[in-house]
Amino acid sequence: MSPTELRFADWIRWSPAQPGVALLNVDVPSRGRTRQLDAVIWTRQRCIVIDLKGFRSPQNGTLVVPPNGPWHMDDGRVADIYGNDDHHNPMAQVQTNCLATKDWASQVIGRKRFVYGLVLVMLLPGQDVPFLDADAHPDMTDIIIEDFDVFRYYLHRLGTYRAQWTADEVDSLLTRLGVEHLYADRTVIAEALEEPTHAT
Repeated sequence: MSPTELRFADWIRWSPAQPGVALLNVDVPSRGRTRQLDAVIWTRQRCIVIDLKGFRSPQNGTLVVPPNGPWHMDDGRVADIYGNDDHHNPMAQVQTNCLATKDWASQVIGRKRFVYGLVLVMLLPGQDVPFLDADAHPDMTDIIIEDFDVFRYYLHRLGTYRAQWTADEVDSLLTRLGVEHLYADRTVIAEALEEPTHAT
């Protein structure tokens, strides 16, 4: 994995008490092909597709996310982020991945499900990007500049929302992705999601 992906993997390992299932570097079917997702996280409340973005060179200041076009810094320079240029930007990429994941997951489980997007921007050593100017970003999509505490809070607050996903559904999707060998059985998924058990 890239240094950005390795740092994110550390974040996942540092959050053992957070309910959820996380996959890194996973391909999902899309129109007869596949789309690679940097990461996808399931909690009982949401499925979140994560696009990990890193700077190629150190740029300091506020990161500005306009409604259209490439992201830039507050001094006017285009942000030197992978996948950010006149033809692409991180927001468009994560939205495309969310749509592909939503269509595939809804087809597999036979019910429409929303999929949320998160762009996680990781910084270079010593880089200072203290603020984000993103007033016009799309619904169901968030941006976090590298901050483990903010990421942990982002996941923690999901517990206040209504449950949307079951262990059976997540297990079915993981099986279709061919990663069921990574865990013993469905009960592992139920425990990871902290799905309530009902006594009979």
